[in-house]
Amino acid sequence: MTWVKLCGNAHEEDVALCVEAGADAVGVVVEYPLPVPWTVDRARAAALLAAVPAGVDRVAVVGGDAETLVALAEATRPTALQLHLDEPEAVVEAVATRLAGSGTRLIRALRVDVESPDADAHALVEVARRLHDAGADEILLDARTRARPAGTGVPIDRTLARAVAAAAPCPVILAGGLDAASVGAAIAAVRPHGVDVISGVEGPGHRKDPGRTRAFVAAARAARG
Repeated sequence: MTWVKLCGNAHEEDVALCVEAGADAVGVVVEYPLPVPWTVDRARAAALLAAVPAGVDRVAVVGGDAETLVALAEATRPTALQLHLDEPEAVVEAVATRLAGSGTRLIRALRVDVESPDADAHALVEVARRLHDAGADEILLDARTRARPAGTGVPIDRTLARAVAAAAPCPVILAGGLDAASVGAAIAAVRPHGVDVISGVEGPGHRKDPGRTRAFVAAARAARG
Protein backbone atom coordinates (compact mmCIF):
# COMPACT_ATOMS: atom_id res chain seq x y z
CA MET A 1 0.00 0.00 0.00
CA THR A 2 0.99 3.62 -0.51
CA TRP A 3 2.58 5.22 2.55
CA VAL A 4 0.39 8.11 3.73
CA LYS A 5 1.75 11.14 5.62
CA LEU A 6 -0.46 13.85 7.10
CA CYS A 7 1.65 16.91 7.80
CA GLY A 8 1.42 20.34 9.40
CA ASN A 9 0.10 19.22 12.78
CA ALA A 10 0.26 21.74 15.61
CA HIS A 11 -2.38 20.39 18.01
CA GLU A 12 -2.66 17.17 19.97
CA GLU A 13 -6.23 16.67 18.75
CA ASP A 14 -5.07 16.80 15.14
CA VAL A 15 -2.31 14.29 15.81
CA ALA A 16 -4.87 11.95 17.37
CA LEU A 17 -7.20 12.41 14.38
CA CYS A 18 -4.43 11.55 11.91
CA VAL A 19 -3.58 8.39 13.83
CA GLU A 20 -7.24 7.40 14.16
CA ALA A 21 -7.75 7.95 10.43
CA GLY A 22 -5.00 5.43 9.68
CA ALA A 23 -2.04 7.58 8.62
CA ASP A 24 1.33 5.88 8.30
CA ALA A 25 3.11 9.08 9.31
CA VAL A 26 2.34 12.25 11.23
CA GLY A 27 4.35 15.34 10.33
CA VAL A 28 5.18 18.44 12.36
CA VAL A 29 6.88 21.53 10.92
CA VAL A 30 9.63 22.56 13.32
CA GLU A 31 11.13 26.06 13.42
CA TYR A 32 10.98 26.37 9.64
CA PRO A 33 13.04 29.41 8.57
CA LEU A 34 10.53 30.68 5.99
CA PRO A 35 7.03 31.98 6.78
CA VAL A 36 4.53 29.09 6.80
CA PRO A 37 1.49 28.88 9.08
CA TRP A 38 2.19 25.45 10.60
CA THR A 39 5.56 25.89 12.27
CA VAL A 40 6.05 25.20 15.99
CA ASP A 41 9.10 25.40 18.23
CA ARG A 42 11.17 22.34 19.04
CA ALA A 43 9.74 21.82 22.51
CA ARG A 44 6.19 21.87 21.19
CA ALA A 45 7.18 19.59 18.31
CA ALA A 46 8.76 17.11 20.70
CA ALA A 47 5.54 16.94 22.72
CA LEU A 48 3.39 16.48 19.62
CA LEU A 49 5.60 13.75 18.17
CA ALA A 50 5.80 11.99 21.53
CA ALA A 51 2.02 11.55 21.30
CA VAL A 52 2.34 9.51 18.09
CA PRO A 53 2.09 5.79 18.93
CA ALA A 54 4.66 3.20 17.98
CA GLY A 55 4.22 1.91 14.46
CA VAL A 56 3.37 5.34 13.04
CA ASP A 57 6.23 7.41 11.63
CA ARG A 58 7.05 10.66 13.41
CA VAL A 59 8.32 13.18 10.85
CA ALA A 60 9.97 16.49 11.72
CA VAL A 61 9.93 18.89 8.77
CA VAL A 62 12.85 21.28 9.02
CA GLY A 63 15.19 23.54 7.06
CA GLY A 64 18.58 25.13 7.57
CA ASP A 65 22.24 24.32 8.07
CA ALA A 66 23.58 20.99 9.29
CA GLU A 67 24.05 22.05 12.91
CA THR A 68 20.51 23.36 13.12
CA LEU A 69 19.04 20.23 11.52
CA VAL A 70 20.92 17.86 13.81
CA ALA A 71 19.92 19.90 16.86
CA LEU A 72 16.27 19.77 15.83
CA ALA A 73 16.47 16.02 15.26
CA GLU A 74 18.04 15.51 18.69
CA ALA A 75 15.36 17.67 20.31
CA THR A 76 12.37 16.01 18.64
CA ARG A 77 13.58 12.41 18.11
CA PRO A 78 11.66 11.71 14.90
CA THR A 79 11.72 8.48 12.94
CA ALA A 80 12.28 10.64 9.83
CA LEU A 81 13.79 14.09 9.38
CA GLN A 82 12.42 15.88 6.30
CA LEU A 83 14.81 18.49 4.89
CA HIS A 84 12.62 21.02 3.11
CA LEU A 85 14.81 24.03 2.24
CA ASP A 86 16.77 22.83 -0.80
CA GLU A 87 19.68 21.77 1.39
CA PRO A 88 22.74 20.92 -0.75
CA GLU A 89 24.40 17.53 -0.83
CA ALA A 90 27.07 18.64 1.64
CA VAL A 91 24.42 19.40 4.25
CA VAL A 92 22.57 16.14 3.56
CA GLU A 93 25.82 14.22 3.94
CA ALA A 94 26.75 16.01 7.17
CA VAL A 95 23.33 15.35 8.72
CA ALA A 96 23.31 11.73 7.55
CA THR A 97 26.73 11.19 9.10
CA ARG A 98 25.74 12.75 12.41
CA LEU A 99 22.48 10.79 12.63
CA ALA A 100 23.92 7.44 11.52
CA GLY A 101 22.76 4.69 13.85
CA SER A 102 20.07 6.86 15.45
CA GLY A 103 17.19 5.17 13.63
CA THR A 104 16.20 8.47 11.99
CA ARG A 105 16.02 8.31 8.22
CA LEU A 106 16.37 11.33 5.94
CA ILE A 107 13.75 12.61 3.52
CA ARG A 108 14.99 15.39 1.23
CA ALA A 109 12.34 17.50 -0.50
CA LEU A 110 12.72 18.42 -4.16
CA ARG A 111 10.58 21.51 -4.52
CA VAL A 112 9.34 21.89 -8.10
CA ASP A 113 8.53 25.44 -9.23
CA VAL A 114 5.02 24.91 -10.59
CA GLU A 115 4.97 28.44 -12.04
CA SER A 116 7.85 27.60 -14.37
CA PRO A 117 7.32 25.66 -17.61
CA ASP A 118 10.94 24.51 -17.63
CA ALA A 119 10.93 21.72 -15.03
CA ASP A 120 12.92 18.81 -16.44
CA ALA A 121 12.51 15.24 -15.25
CA HIS A 122 16.03 14.19 -16.20
CA ALA A 123 17.51 17.07 -14.22
CA LEU A 124 15.35 16.24 -11.19
CA VAL A 125 16.37 12.58 -11.34
CA GLU A 126 20.03 13.60 -11.44
CA VAL A 127 19.52 15.80 -8.37
CA ALA A 128 17.74 12.91 -6.65
CA ARG A 129 20.66 10.60 -7.47
CA ARG A 130 23.18 13.01 -5.95
CA LEU A 131 21.07 13.53 -2.85
CA HIS A 132 20.63 9.78 -2.39
CA ASP A 133 24.37 9.30 -2.73
CA ALA A 134 24.83 11.98 -0.05
CA GLY A 135 22.60 10.08 2.38
CA ALA A 136 18.93 10.84 1.64
CA ASP A 137 16.82 7.72 2.12
CA GLU A 138 13.77 9.10 0.32
CA ILE A 139 12.91 12.01 -1.98
CA LEU A 140 9.75 14.06 -1.62
CA LEU A 141 8.43 15.92 -4.66
CA ASP A 142 6.61 19.06 -3.56
CA ALA A 143 5.27 22.14 -5.32
CA ARG A 144 6.49 25.64 -4.64
CA THR A 145 5.33 29.03 -5.85
CA ARG A 146 6.57 32.59 -5.38
CA ALA A 147 3.95 33.04 -2.66
CA ARG A 148 4.64 29.92 -0.61
CA PRO A 149 7.62 27.52 -0.27
CA ALA A 150 5.39 24.53 0.55
CA GLY A 151 1.77 23.71 1.31
CA THR A 152 0.79 25.49 -1.88
CA GLY A 153 -2.28 23.44 -2.76
CA VAL A 154 -0.95 23.34 -6.33
CA PRO A 155 -0.31 19.94 -8.01
CA ILE A 156 2.88 18.92 -9.77
CA ASP A 157 2.54 17.82 -13.39
CA ARG A 158 1.76 14.11 -13.17
CA THR A 159 3.82 13.13 -16.22
CA LEU A 160 6.85 14.87 -14.74
CA ALA A 161 6.30 13.28 -11.34
CA ARG A 162 5.87 9.82 -12.84
CA ALA A 163 9.13 10.13 -14.79
CA VAL A 164 10.98 11.09 -11.61
CA ALA A 165 9.36 8.35 -9.50
CA ALA A 166 10.19 5.71 -12.11
CA ALA A 167 13.85 6.66 -12.49
CA ALA A 168 14.91 7.91 -9.06
CA PRO A 169 17.35 5.69 -7.14
CA CYS A 170 15.26 5.73 -3.95
CA PRO A 171 11.59 5.87 -2.92
CA VAL A 172 9.71 8.99 -4.02
CA ILE A 173 6.92 10.61 -2.01
CA LEU A 174 4.43 12.82 -3.86
CA ALA A 175 3.08 16.05 -2.38
CA GLY A 176 1.53 19.19 -3.84
CA GLY A 177 -2.17 19.87 -4.36
CA LEU A 178 -3.45 16.52 -3.14
CA ASP A 179 -6.84 15.98 -1.54
CA ALA A 180 -9.34 13.15 -1.25
CA ALA A 181 -10.73 13.83 -4.72
CA SER A 182 -7.34 13.79 -6.46
CA VAL A 183 -5.08 11.44 -4.51
CA GLY A 184 -6.36 8.23 -6.12
CA ALA A 185 -5.73 9.46 -9.65
CA ALA A 186 -2.35 10.85 -8.58
CA ILE A 187 -1.26 7.50 -7.15
CA ALA A 188 -2.43 5.68 -10.28
CA ALA A 189 -0.59 8.11 -12.55
CA VAL A 190 2.65 8.60 -10.61
CA ARG A 191 2.98 5.33 -8.65
CA PRO A 192 4.87 6.94 -5.79
CA HIS A 193 6.12 5.18 -2.68
CA GLY A 194 4.02 7.58 -0.61
CA VAL A 195 1.85 10.68 -0.56
CA ASP A 196 2.00 13.73 1.68
CA VAL A 197 -0.70 16.32 2.36
CA ILE A 198 -1.29 19.46 4.41
CA SER A 199 -3.75 21.95 2.96
CA GLY A 200 -5.90 19.32 1.26
CA VAL A 201 -7.13 18.00 4.62
CA GLU A 202 -7.47 21.31 6.45
CA GLY A 203 -10.41 23.38 7.63
CA PRO A 204 -10.44 26.86 9.18
CA GLY A 205 -7.41 27.96 11.17
CA HIS A 206 -5.15 25.37 9.51
CA ARG A 207 -6.71 22.66 11.66
CA LYS A 208 -7.27 19.14 10.34
CA ASP A 209 -10.84 18.67 9.12
CA PRO A 210 -12.08 15.25 10.32
CA GLY A 211 -14.08 14.47 7.18
CA ARG A 212 -11.37 15.52 4.77
CA THR A 213 -8.69 13.75 6.76
CA ARG A 214 -10.51 10.43 6.91
CA ALA A 215 -11.57 10.68 3.26
CA PHE A 216 -7.99 11.34 2.15
CA VAL A 217 -6.58 8.28 3.92
CA ALA A 218 -9.43 6.11 2.65
CA ALA A 219 -8.94 7.29 -0.94
CA ALA A 220 -5.19 6.69 -0.76
CA ARG A 221 -5.76 3.21 0.65
CA ALA A 222 -8.23 2.38 -2.13
CA ALA A 223 -5.90 3.58 -4.91
CA ARG A 224 -3.79 1.25 -6.97
CA GLY A 225 -0.45 2.46 -8.26
